[in-house]
Amino acid sequence: MTTQKANRIAVFIDAENVTNWIKNDGVTPIIEELKQLGQIIIRRAYGVWSRPQLAMHQTSINRNGFELIHCYHPVTGKNTADIQMTVDVIECAWQLPNINYFVLVTGDSDFSPVFHRLREMDKEVIGVGRHSTLSECVKTSCSRFIYTDEYSPELAASSVDTVSEQDVTQNTTIAQASQPCLSLAEVQSLVIQQLKAAPDAVNTSQLKNILKQTAADFKESDYEFKTFTDFLSAIENVHLNKVGTVTYASLIPNTTKAKTTEPKPASANLYQSLLNKHNLRLTSADTIKKIYKQATTNKKACSDLATLRETVFVDCHKLDNHLSKIDINKAFNLFVRMDLVYTEKEKDGIDAILVRKIALKDFLLKVDKLIIATLLELNKTNTLELKAKEVKKLTISTISKDNIKKLIGEK
Repeated sequence: MTTQKANRIAVFIDAENVTNWIKNDGVTPIIEELKQLGQIIIRRAYGVWSRPQLAMHQTSINRNGFELIHCYHPVTGKNTADIQMTVDVIECAWQLPNINYFVLVTGDSDFSPVFHRLREMDKEVIGVGRHSTLSECVKTSCSRFIYTDEYSPELAASSVDTVSEQDVTQNTTIAQASQPCLSLAEVQSLVIQQLKAAPDAVNTSQLKNILKQTAADFKESDYEFKTFTDFLSAIENVHLNKVGTVTYASLIPNTTKAKTTEPKPASANLYQSLLNKHNLRLTSADTIKKIYKQATTNKKACSDLATLRETVFVDCHKLDNHLSKIDINKAFNLFVRMDLVYTEKEKDGIDAILVRKIALKDFLLKVDKLIIATLLELNKTNTLELKAKEVKKLTISTISKDNIKKLIGEK
């Protein structure tokens, strides 16, 4: 299993062109969705913040952590915010190569060259704006384009500050033609294919980006789902697990498959092979204990799971250079499945991802019970001969064979 590098995101808002979007609190849902994609490093909003129509919304946009960039207009009627924002975006792309996602919130078609340039620089680009000339021009240059007027009926009703008659006509045409190209079953099949191909659970925001690369017009609302999470929840055998602010999707065994007439012979190797196929990869007792101890004593504040994994790996490797990132990933996969990973608010208001500390003997027993519960679930689709003697070979706690027999129902 490979480690998925944490995304680092920069968000730029051309406030002069999306005043009504800000007024209708469009910032908050976008930020919440982006948090699921990765860590937001830069948040900047550009405009003449002394203007009454913008000044009254400074508090709400500040609450979302944005730096307000004041753009003085030397000539009445001229907008310099877009120029300042363009310069900063390109400068950021050159000087901070570790930022791989750029989110541009604007309604100005003059930004089209910026979208194209960022893609040429191998950056992932998310555009945010209403259905307009801009969205139609740049959406092919975006990893994804988020339509603000789909987030809220209020935004749809008042999605722009000044709308030309031509734009109204065009938006009406787009709305009338926005029927999904794929059926619900076809879209669900695409999701299943992506999850089958993934070696580990997939960030749902990234999953949606991948889906839109195949079906560019995909919108969960077209299938009468309020959110993408609701859409995924309706797919049979898709499991969702929330860690902090991030939701992950993975496949679970299909429990409707008929059992074979002859059970497969009892074997610890067979059990472990099936567990591996269903993303429950085991490691030795010594290894898991070392990693768990380091994870629960970590003092460094980590805002996402990938950063926490990397921090624990570095600390563990100092103590035992034989430990690999594969060991760390196996361990964290178990932590997540056992609901030991949780979010805690730091004093500065930032979310910190932590691993819950419990008594070591309880932790080891919890691992074993997860193994046994998973084998029982797998037995619904793979007729197994579960034997306590063989299951015991996979366990790492002091659980007895008699207790295992009770758990698996062996007589």
